[in-house]
Amino acid sequence: MIPLRLDEVSELAPGRLEAAPWAEQVTGLQTDSRRVKEGDLFVAVGGGADFVKHAFARGAAATLVPEDAFAALGALAGRVRDRSPARFVAITGSMGKTSTKDILAAICAPQRRTVAAERRYNAEIGVPLTIGRVEPETELCILELAMRGFGQIAALCAFARPEVGVVTNIGPVHLEHVEDLAGVARAKGELIAALPPGGIAVVPAGFPVKRDDLEVVRIEGDVGVRKLAELLQLWRR
Repeated sequence: MIPLRLDEVSELAPGRLEAAPWAEQVTGLQTDSRRVKEGDLFVAVGGGADFVKHAFARGAAATLVPEDAFAALGALAGRVRDRSPARFVAITGSMGKTSTKDILAAICAPQRRTVAAERRYNAEIGVPLTIGRVEPETELCILELAMRGFGQIAALCAFARPEVGVVTNIGPVHLEHVEDLAGVARAKGELIAALPPGGIAVVPAGFPVKRDDLEVVRIEGDVGVRKLAELLQLWRR
């Protein structure tokens, strides 16, 4: 992870912060004490406060029992994002998010230093943990964004700030939260709305994009993923 000083951690994430005597900064982010490595910050989520001693035993530089775990993780990830020169790609959709992420990472990794979401790390904990793996030399970060209702994708994008947004498809998933297919499209559209001017929107045929300051790429299956990979290889600062 791009290092964060302990005073930054304290400022960004209110709560009970404890540091090892030798520590001045943290170089990793974990919420599972079993995965802690030397230099990491262990953020206690839920019952995680019971594992603070375990985290220190595994070499944690610091532990944090936050007042608001999701807000803390988002703020810490946002600071890492601020300092990263990498391109950030976010993928959402009713189906195919994980496979699209995996295919794209497999294509890009041989050419660019790539960090991609593990498994289905796609919500309030998983997205910050993925950003927490970004190093100073990372060139591409591929995120997966889940949707359980209106506002969730917008909240994730607020700290992830993707420059490329991919919507794989729109289907009848989570209708209990968004009512109908139009609601699904609206919720997924939060990703496109969050892109900066000049960003790339990769969307299915027929998906509405009402912005004229984006490059819009229409996709169909694996061919679309490969086209996106080619764009990322060519897209330089």
